[in-house]
Amino acid sequence: MSRRGTATAATAPASTRPGRTETVVTARGIGMTGGGLALTALGIGLASTLIVMLGIATLATAAVAALWLLSSVQLLRRRYRTARRVISPFPLVAGEAGTVHVEVASSHGSTRVPQLDIREQAAAELTGMRPTSASVTRRPGSVLLSYSLSPTSRGRWPLGPAVVRAADPLGLAWADTPVGAEELVPVRPRVVDLTAAGGSRLDGLEQISRGARRASADDAAVREYRHGDDPRRVHWPSSARRGSLVVRADEHAGRPPADLLADLPSPGEDLETVVAAAASLSLAVLADGHAVRIVAPGTRPLNRWAAEARDEARAGLLDDCIDLQPAHGSPSDALVDAAHALMSEPGSGSLLVALVEPRGEADAGVRMLAGLGAAGHAVALVREAPRAAETAHALERGGWRCARWKDLEDLPEAWAAVAKATERA
Repeated sequence: MSRRGTATAATAPASTRPGRTETVVTARGIGMTGGGLALTALGIGLASTLIVMLGIATLATAAVAALWLLSSVQLLRRRYRTARRVISPFPLVAGEAGTVHVEVASSHGSTRVPQLDIREQAAAELTGMRPTSASVTRRPGSVLLSYSLSPTSRGRWPLGPAVVRAADPLGLAWADTPVGAEELVPVRPRVVDLTAAGGSRLDGLEQISRGARRASADDAAVREYRHGDDPRRVHWPSSARRGSLVVRADEHAGRPPADLLADLPSPGEDLETVVAAAASLSLAVLADGHAVRIVAPGTRPLNRWAAEARDEARAGLLDDCIDLQPAHGSPSDALVDAAHALMSEPGSGSLLVALVEPRGEADAGVRMLAGLGAAGHAVALVREAPRAAETAHALERGGWRCARWKDLEDLPEAWAAVAKATERA
């Protein structure tokens, strides 16, 4: 599962300069103004003082309504300059509900807030393509707007600003005045937990990469105890021999790093499924103690996240997946370039995990990728679709351990199968 923040914090600037007010004249306002002009012109043409007076009175009424609206907008812009938005959880996760609380505060803190017509603008990707229904709570000096979000797609989507509507008493025109700032809300991909899948560790590949088995827990390196170390990591036998507290060094120290190659399909529903799979796999490899880097063909390699800083690394990997997009141009050429870069890059990851699209045995990208399996420390999950079998066979002939998967529901089984295959290496 993805890391979900439980604490609430402001995610947008608490105050901002007022944005541009949008003013709309209603059909009633257009009709009254047009009628007043017509009556005035008709009265002048007929030399009728009464008709002219009626026209002028109609226009004066419209003018008074306009002045009313203008003064209301100016009052709103002076009094309501602050909007504080809190999103929980933050960041959001595709397919999981979230909540937003927006507090619009008056510059006169203790002043009773009138019945404001207030709402929040949100991208359709954040609301599940449905209009939001907000509850409004009025407090001394502020209004609290609360509503739910149902994000459907990963990405960074606009939310806000809050908008306060003012109208004249006759309904001739209305104006929307923005309060607060717009922000881009990150939505992480949905992930599935692969750490519980049986045999989901890459021990076999690691032994090939290192040429030896990992040391047992009894052989773990120790170091002096430092303030803030977890007491559960104290190595009591060594502490007794030395006469001072020592702790086990990180149990993941020395494990080879891993590269996760995400061969992304064209934009569409399958793209989101593959990105979610890439996020899930990266977290599983990280949980096994390997530093992880995501490599997407057509883009520069992203940061490598160390296993020691587990929470930070999990958040970083999920944030990296927010912006993953398929390569421009030929996907096969992009895969060739990515495979070549991994093959020739000094200090590249010792382990390679790949999500591969079913491109067929003759695809140039698949042929180049097959060459990376010769060292024996590469595994691939090939998405189930036409030509998946021949793609997997081409990689297996190159030394890869492969499994096929169709959707996120069967990803744990496929990951367990390919990881168990490494134990027989």
